[in-house]
Parts: sequence; C-alpha cells; structure tokens
Amino acid sequence: MYRVTAFFKTHKVSKLFDDVFDAIEFKEDADAHYPLRVKFEKGYAPMRTFIVNSWNSVMDSDVSPLKNIPDLQVRHLIMQVLAWMWCITFAILVGSWTAFSISAIAHVLLIGAIVVTVGTFETAKRKPEVFTAFQSRNGRGNGGEHE
Repeated sequence: MYRVTAFFKTHKVSKLFDDVFDAIEFKEDADAHYPLRVKFEKGYAPMRTFIVNSWNSVMDSDVSPLKNIPDLQVRHLIMQVLAWMWCITFAILVGSWTAFSISAIAHVLLIGAIVVTVGTFETAKRKPEVFTAFQSRNGRGNGGEHE
C-alpha cells in the first residue's frame, strides 16, 4: 500500500494506492500543480484496511486458501465444518454444552444466510432471467384478475 500526499497553501490532497506505478503517476500529476511539498509513503495501510483484509483472509472463500477448491458446495461444507469445530472449541473453553448449542445454531444461520445471499447475487449476475420468470407467475391473469 502506498500513500501520496500533496500539501498546498490552503489544503492537502491524499490518496492510497495498491500499485506503485499508480502512486508514482499520481505523485507526478500532483507535482504538476506546484504543491509546497509531496510526501510519498511506502507500506502505509490504515487500520480499517488491515481489519478488512484479516476478515477476508479467513471468511471469504475467494481470498482464503479455500479458493483452490473449485466446487462452491464443497467450499461451503468446509466452512460449515470449520464453524462447527470453532463452536465445539468455544464450548469446551467455556465448559458448557448450552454455549455449544447456541454457538452452533448461530454459526449455521450466519453461514447459511451468507451462502443464500451470495447465491442470489451470483444468480442475478449470471442468469438474471431466472428472476423475470416470477413476473409471469404472480397468480394474476390478464386484466389483473386471479386465475
């Protein structure tokens, strides 16, 4: 991560870049507007970026090592097994099977909801005609009357 900041008399302009060449190009563009100075920082990443990247490295199967599994259903199964493992681990640490039950149900609901949402988004992106089929089957006939 790179951060380029240009300081002018009345304001400053700052941008973050993943690519060094984009950062260099922005630095050159900023220099063309005659700032008082330009600061180029390498390795800069805000805390929010760190948190999002950490979450994605575990929970996003397109970023984590699970991305190497080609079948989405198998990825889901592996995520469910890992969720159950962590539920059991947490219950053992707490020492309560009640905690296990609550945690297991919460994980199943959370991961299931995420999978349904991702599946819906992917269907809408790849086959939007699936959703237009609902329009013709809404239970109304011609003229708005029920069939």
